[in-house]
Amino acid sequence: MNEESLPRNYFVEMDVRDEEAYQLASEWFNKVVFTRKLVLTGEPEWGILREELKELREKYGEVALLIVTKKPSLIMEVKRRNLKAILYVQGGDMRVNRAAIESGVDALISPWFGRKDSGFDHTLAGMASRRNVAIGFSLSPLLKASPYERTLTLRFMMKVWELTKKYRVPRFITSSAESRWEVRSPGDLMSLGTNIGMEVPEARASLNFYPRRILSRLK
Repeated sequence: MNEESLPRNYFVEMDVRDEEAYQLASEWFNKVVFTRKLVLTGEPEWGILREELKELREKYGEVALLIVTKKPSLIMEVKRRNLKAILYVQGGDMRVNRAAIESGVDALISPWFGRKDSGFDHTLAGMASRRNVAIGFSLSPLLKASPYERTLTLRFMMKVWELTKKYRVPRFITSSAESRWEVRSPGDLMSLGTNIGMEVPEARASLNFYPRRILSRLK
């Protein structure tokens, strides 16, 4: 089927980090991206990483690599290696948020993560739009948060969504599930979108149009 002719109820889960979570998500979504989480304090063994990603592609098809680091220089180094995977960066540290966008990774996940503000401003939004870097709105941290933390996080997500919409930044909504218990249906993820200010068509596009556009980069 041609990508442009896919039905409006074609849904993509962009970030699942566990085998059982992947299997469950595959029952609800038309396409699921398996994410390899990589915590970096220094350069990895590139040969080993390439081989692992090759095996994951053979097993899952589309694969993403999530970089978790406090060293902005490592983001550019990973990007330079062209590892044939969608490249995500875990947000939170403001230097990392900026470096991820400047490096032109595929997506910055939860720029507000662990912060006392949204971690995303007009400058970063404009840069993300120009460099085609998506923002990933992740449900998983909300499931683990206290009521106070959840309220604060939703407020930050609303702020980021406002900037994302204003500057026409690519985006997607995802569970970022690290276990089967964190997997949610397309309807649940769309509800997250509407709760942070998206209209229903905007939430739907965050599970359909934008994810498909990002995945087309792998071709």
